Amino acid sequence: MIAASRARRRAQGIPSPDDMQRDETAQPQGDEVARANVARSIAQARGRSGAGGVFQITQKGTREASFLFRGWDNDSRAGLREMVQVDAGPNGNVEDAIVRKMIEIIRKYQPADFNWNSKRLGRVVTLSARREDNAGLEDFLKKEFF
Repeated sequence: MIAASRARRRAQGIPSPDDMQRDETAQPQGDEVARANVARSIAQARGRSGAGGVFQITQKGTREASFLFRGWDNDSRAGLREMVQVDAGPNGNVEDAIVRKMIEIIRKYQPADFNWNSKRLGRVVTLSARREDNAGLEDFLKKEFF
């Protein structure tokens, strides 16, 4: 039965523990390089502290809006799900209000540099949540969402 299981795993391309032992001078093969690159990208996208989240605008009017924030932290098992209501006021800009509220949430989890997976750019970019970099962060998020 053990031999049959090993043969079945080899046929499926799953290496056995014996196959995985190699000397340290051997060069990594194509799949190993790809897996390492994916693991590195995921680690970078999660940021240094392992905290992250996804914003989704669910409703946007001329004055009021709402968005959903789904957050996570590697230190806790429970994910955060928060529906956020935004009111720009009578003469306010609702897009500015949305972006400012998102930045407030980001700063709760990432007070300095953080990685943002940009769907617009198709890559992960490093942004700053520092107060002195607020204008650049606001501009970036406006382009990203609107």
